Amino acid sequence: MQQRPSFESLFRLSPNAYVLLDRDLVILDANAAYLTLTGRKLTEIQGQRLHEAFAADPLSPEMTRVQELLDSFARVLSRKAVDTLPVIRYSIARQTPLGPVYEDRYWSATHTPILDEQGEVVAILQHTSDITELQARTDSLSQAAAGRQPVQQLEQGVMSRARLLQSEGEQLRRLFAQAPGFVCFLRGPDHVYELVNDAYRQVTGHRQLLGKTVREGLPEIEGQAFIGLLDEVYRTGQPYVGRRVSLFLRRQPDKEPQEAILDFVLQPIVENDGKVIGIFVQGQDVTEQQRNETELRRYRDDLEELVRERTLALEQSEAERQVAQQALQQAQRLEAVGKLTGGIAHDFNNMLQIIGGNLQLLRRSLGSDQTAARRLDSAVSGVEKGARLASQLLAFASRQPLLPRQVHLPELLEQMHELLNGALGSAVQLELEVLGEPWPVFADVGNLQSVVLNLASNARDAMAGSGRVVLRLENRQLGEDAPGDSRGDYVLLSVIDEGGGMSDDVRARAFEPFFTTKQDSNASGLGLSMVYGFVKQSGGFVTLESGERGGTAVHVHLPRCVDDEQQQACGGDSSASPVKVVTGDSRPADSASSPAVDDASLKILFVEDDPTLRMLTGEVMMELGHQVVVSETAEEALEALEQQPFDVLLTDVGLAGMSGIDLAREAGARHPQLSLVIASGYAVNASDVGLDRLRTMLKPYDIHQVRELLDGIRTERAALRN
Repeated sequence: MQQRPSFESLFRLSPNAYVLLDRDLVILDANAAYLTLTGRKLTEIQGQRLHEAFAADPLSPEMTRVQELLDSFARVLSRKAVDTLPVIRYSIARQTPLGPVYEDRYWSATHTPILDEQGEVVAILQHTSDITELQARTDSLSQAAAGRQPVQQLEQGVMSRARLLQSEGEQLRRLFAQAPGFVCFLRGPDHVYELVNDAYRQVTGHRQLLGKTVREGLPEIEGQAFIGLLDEVYRTGQPYVGRRVSLFLRRQPDKEPQEAILDFVLQPIVENDGKVIGIFVQGQDVTEQQRNETELRRYRDDLEELVRERTLALEQSEAERQVAQQALQQAQRLEAVGKLTGGIAHDFNNMLQIIGGNLQLLRRSLGSDQTAARRLDSAVSGVEKGARLASQLLAFASRQPLLPRQVHLPELLEQMHELLNGALGSAVQLELEVLGEPWPVFADVGNLQSVVLNLASNARDAMAGSGRVVLRLENRQLGEDAPGDSRGDYVLLSVIDEGGGMSDDVRARAFEPFFTTKQDSNASGLGLSMVYGFVKQSGGFVTLESGERGGTAVHVHLPRCVDDEQQQACGGDSSASPVKVVTGDSRPADSASSPAVDDASLKILFVEDDPTLRMLTGEVMMELGHQVVVSETAEEALEALEQQPFDVLLTDVGLAGMSGIDLAREAGARHPQLSLVIASGYAVNASDVGLDRLRTMLKPYDIHQVRELLDGIRTERAALRN
């Protein structure tokens, strides 16, 4: 697209005479054609009122129609419209060696108002033409009748030229007013305003600037970089392009200067001789655009930061979710394995019960065969080892019998210090760290000692027999961010080694029964499984982490127990436990005797779904002098209880259909005087099942345990009768 010429170039280069006046008719500027036409220099007339710069001849005032000229200007100011003087007589002085000489001259003038954005006249552009010669010819032909036609043609020519000049002035005014952005022209080294458009006045607060220097018109920019830029452009004649220049301007008279962000060009105006006469200023106010860009940049930065934070939060949440999911899956897997292990241990105990019971009965009829007795002892030893294995499996399944009491762990570890040093060896440095004053816990002391010894031994093995093992005690309060339902107060027992540590795969399977990394030893793989089951049965939990100096840290969280009331909530103490557990040993029948307090036999209803065990235990109880009725299911047992009275109900915990616990609960409700016994591989808490008088006979049991149990019941019932 072709670039339109600037107002300045049109004004300066036009062959037509133009002069620019302010509202008071003070001469602001004139182009070269006007100065040539009037025989004046700009410095001679600039700053004077037009009718004073071209004063009337005092000797012949009739040759200078000043009032006619002033009336035209008045019409422009009042009507805010163009006014034309086709012909006006106006003499002007010419300077001669003898002084000023007035020449009688005729002119054609067009006066065009320049309006601001409020529609007020701020300047007047005059275009003028010297028509003296035309007027002289008119006078010479005015007497000839046929000569009126040339005069009319001359007048029409003058009017046509006046209209053309008027159109040219309108074009200049529109170009100047509608220039894209703000425009002004500054003349001379002091940068005097000669031209400004509406956009420039809007930027500078609608001040009267024409005829004033930049310092006078905009005093607030004193000390800012803009004046220095103008001086530099005027001095060097080189244009300057400013991008995003900050300038503080007073846009309202009663307000402090506000920052304006401007893009502008300072273009020097150069005469033919190369001399700079002024500066043409053109630019754009980009304050709002800069503010929007800054705000957009801030929003973008805030959004990017928000996205980063949200992404980080999502990544952290996803990592936490994966950790929680893995922990849940591990807990579910261990729970499933625990249930399976408990079931296997139950069935295993049943088999051990059958084998052990038959071995005891066989011993009673063995006689004096020493070889057979030795083989029988070996078989009994195998049963005992199997019973210990079953006990370990039940420990992982959190079903082992416990005798909990309040324990102060610092005292317990001090008491075990010598034992641990002996077990770990002299190459292992054992350190005990007690942080603060650890709370007491409520746990089975024997099993707790086994946990400490087991973890310390594992730490020694992880360090190949030498290194440093730290036992650390401290209190922990777990809040809302605790995993699962583990919120509360705990005492944390940490066992930390300096070994090679655990891989993620090993850590995930560490608590599984029979899993071991000690391939070259006879390790059972039940150590950590027993720790896991015991701690869980005690109301706590166990976690594995990397140690402070490498290696592994096992963290055992045991719940805090404060007073006797809380002990009851934790499960009571050994003296107040509602669980009555009958235990015994595997001594030969002739090496132990438990005389009956009362010779009266008991009538026993024995419920067992395993036919071999049902037959064996029934025979043992009959040999002890009691009446025994056997049932295979709980439903048969309930029918038998309705048909005849019994003193004792002895039932296995796991039955097909209704469980042994449900049977005991139902029978106890129907027959309050009935003594209730559960045969199980793990202790059954009476308070958990709602039966205060329930007893537990742990499997595998022998004839001595059966005798002890029944003698105790017989004594208790006799005391109640008396």
